[in-house]
Amino acid sequence: MYLCVIVNMPLSEKEISECKNVFSQFDKDGTGRIDRFELRVVLEQMGQKPSEEEVFAMWNEVDDMNTGKIDFNEFLRIYERHLMSKKDEDEQDMIDAFVAMGGNPDKSGQVDAERLINIIRHQFEMTINIEQLIQEIDENRNGQIDYDEFKSLLSS
Repeated sequence: MYLCVIVNMPLSEKEISECKNVFSQFDKDGTGRIDRFELRVVLEQMGQKPSEEEVFAMWNEVDDMNTGKIDFNEFLRIYERHLMSKKDEDEQDMIDAFVAMGGNPDKSGQVDAERLINIIRHQFEMTINIEQLIQEIDENRNGQIDYDEFKSLLSS
């Protein structure tokens, strides 16, 4: 819990514990620090797949003194920022899909349910019961899917 306060991060206790376990695996000498080369491997162990450029940018954000090592709190800052960046990218992908289906980039507008059904069935050849999913998320039953409904549909 104290780490949440120190680094002011929205990570859960479970996420922090997972970070600590993986971080510790790479802190071979027990100094509480890892080097830049280990950072990418640690992030990959945590299910992230940062590019070399992303790792370089992350490292430069926290290694102000150019020591070549970061401590656990610095690692948590990197991990949290990377997660937030990925969430932003995922949100933009969702908006792009909404726009491709007929919505607007500002999340206004709507997607026609019949068009969505047609695309899922015929263009993507998916065998899911799209009608049932749309029925579950189209709260006002108007056959038009707003952004929040669209996001809910793609997240299910």
